[in-house]
Amino acid sequence: MPATAVRRNWSGSSRFTPREVLAPATEAQVLDALAAARAAGCGLRVVGAGHSFSALVATDGILLTLDAYTGLVRADADTGLVTLRGGTRLWEIGPLLAPHGLALAVMGDIDQQSIAGAIQTGTHGTGAAFTGFAGMVAALRIALPDGSIVDACPHSEPELFAAAQLGLGAIGVICEVTLQCVPAYRLELTESTQDLEQTVTSFLADASAIDHHEFFWFPRTRRATVRSARRLPLDTPRRRPHRGIELLQTEVLGNGAFDLLCRGAALVPPLSRPTAELASRLFAGPRVIDDSPKVFTAPRRVRFHESEWAIPAEHFEQAFSALCAHLEQEDVAVTFPLEIRRVAADDVWLSTAFERESVYIAAHRYHREDAGPYLLMIQRILRPFAARPHWGKQHWLAAGELRELYPRLDDFLAVRAEADPHGMLMTPYLRHLLGVR
Repeated sequence: MPATAVRRNWSGSSRFTPREVLAPATEAQVLDALAAARAAGCGLRVVGAGHSFSALVATDGILLTLDAYTGLVRADADTGLVTLRGGTRLWEIGPLLAPHGLALAVMGDIDQQSIAGAIQTGTHGTGAAFTGFAGMVAALRIALPDGSIVDACPHSEPELFAAAQLGLGAIGVICEVTLQCVPAYRLELTESTQDLEQTVTSFLADASAIDHHEFFWFPRTRRATVRSARRLPLDTPRRRPHRGIELLQTEVLGNGAFDLLCRGAALVPPLSRPTAELASRLFAGPRVIDDSPKVFTAPRRVRFHESEWAIPAEHFEQAFSALCAHLEQEDVAVTFPLEIRRVAADDVWLSTAFERESVYIAAHRYHREDAGPYLLMIQRILRPFAARPHWGKQHWLAAGELRELYPRLDDFLAVRAEADPHGMLMTPYLRHLLGVR
């Protein structure tokens, strides 16, 4: 179907007009789309849910959406290996796996992304013993720009697999993803408001002791909202607040009222500090026990811009202290919190956690505000701590700086050049990002 309108991502930070939008429902139709791009001599990019904050998807060529190419291909309850079509949304995966007694090992706090998009950008959750989504990938079925289909895993086409695990959509179209899943489980979630200094001091130890541990901090306050989840057997009784109370907490206060407060502070910046103070006192929710997909994620209806940085875990306290001091000194007017998470090291070439245990510091800014100066300031503060930028979020680094941070970047580029020698999957943004001419 011809493109008739400007496309935008969820936050509105990236807007573009493709020449055509294609929505294949079969693998053969994916190959037809690649053939159309070759015949037209134009570029092709694949879009998932549009939840990336960077311009990774923006193209004036063909935009390929996998929204019609979804579902479970196979699931093996004995091995835990599960194969999904690339367009399957994360919120769909839990119900697809439940009949097989399986679940994702970990999830982030948003479940709107497609599985292909989640692995291609480096989506992650929190947990010192758990990797991001790309680290869970056991095999991939990839449609390359020349129209060939390749099944890749660590034992077959290992170089292609290593590059495509987190490939920025620059290797090929991810038709199917095979994930290593785990027996289904429940989570007990507790949230509390705690002293910021104590939270920071104990964070690494707490994150090692608790299955899934994170905290939120509203800049210029001295409180942290601590969110901890422990894994429990599947037969543990569920526990949730009354539906009315939960609706009040998550939708009326957490989304509706918070949006109004942020909108007011965007119009009258001096309101940002009392808004942050109020939010820091009310952000914690009730205790919950439920199936893991229903606990990991939460509705995020207030739009924002985001930048996220992975730093070596051992540098966390020093980096966070520098960040706090600078934000206080500059008296930065911001209403959204920072989110702090921890993940295990992995061996994925372009992973932000490649070969190092990492702590993520994510900064957000309300979507009606100019996020650039604030997020760029966060980048400047964290860069001295070997901070790696999340590929799907806003940052201002290019190939020279990225090469210092990602030791296998040149290996990735070599595989990319072989898989896509004519640059069908490249865009000006990607060429600048990766240093490809």
